[in-house]
Amino acid sequence: MLLTVFAALSVAAAAFFGGRAVLVHESGRSAARLQEIASSGEPFDPDADQGTVWDRLVRPLLRGAAERFSALLPTRLAQYFEGQLIVAGDPVTPHAYALFVLLLPAALALGPLVVVLRTHNLSLATFGVLAACLTLGVAAPPIWLKGRIARRQMALVRSLPDAVDLVVVSVEAGLSLEGALGRVAEGQDGPLVQELRRALTEMSLGMGRRRALQGLVDRTQLPSLRSLVSAIVQAEMTGMGIAQVLRAQSLHLRTQRRQRAEEQAMKAPLKMLFPLVFFIFPSLFVVVLGPAVFSLLRALGQ
Repeated sequence: MLLTVFAALSVAAAAFFGGRAVLVHESGRSAARLQEIASSGEPFDPDADQGTVWDRLVRPLLRGAAERFSALLPTRLAQYFEGQLIVAGDPVTPHAYALFVLLLPAALALGPLVVVLRTHNLSLATFGVLAACLTLGVAAPPIWLKGRIARRQMALVRSLPDAVDLVVVSVEAGLSLEGALGRVAEGQDGPLVQELRRALTEMSLGMGRRRALQGLVDRTQLPSLRSLVSAIVQAEMTGMGIAQVLRAQSLHLRTQRRQRAEEQAMKAPLKMLFPLVFFIFPSLFVVVLGPAVFSLLRALGQ
């Protein structure tokens, strides 16, 4: 009982001082923002919409807690998480993901831990549940992140051949490579279009074409896109025509897409085997042989 009370008081104290530190941090940021507005001469309207309670209180508290919890991670691990989140399309901030990684095991293990503290009995079943909760909490964030990366890369692979075909047609029509990429990015949506828009924005801000395309490859980690960018860079270095190189790459990408479709078609019978054997065949046997079995039992009974 005393251990439970001490744990509750410790959690309350940590929440109080953590929240106080976050509020002090946010108030400092608000004061800096007010000073910036005063120095810039912007008019201040006290009746203007200041946002909801979530934007003014909850979001800053969560952001401050995420920043402080992410500081507990090793530097290399934090950099690895940041790189993986970039490849996944930045679904969450690195600080929020670090908070998720650190707090999820504790949150899942809280129930079994409370049972152990209240009963003072660590049985084998309770220990198994506690270990399972901790394992699930540790494994769930990387599994979720890998799933996001896989889905995003699949979307990139599916949209890349059509995008390269449009770039080839635009370049052969007389547009530059930047103009052709801009034509692809117009009026469309998807991960590839978003990355192309970012690369074009970097080029317009003064970044070199080679560096911007290399950044595109680093953010996607897609082998087919890496080979395409390497071919474009080699064509620039050797003086070859961009249109010819893009035409060859377009043919190669279409061949790869056809091979992937054939591979998926060959895997389909194997994937259908499990539901066919365990779900479809038993139902079929019941429907077809059920009346015959009842008739045979009735005949044997007479």
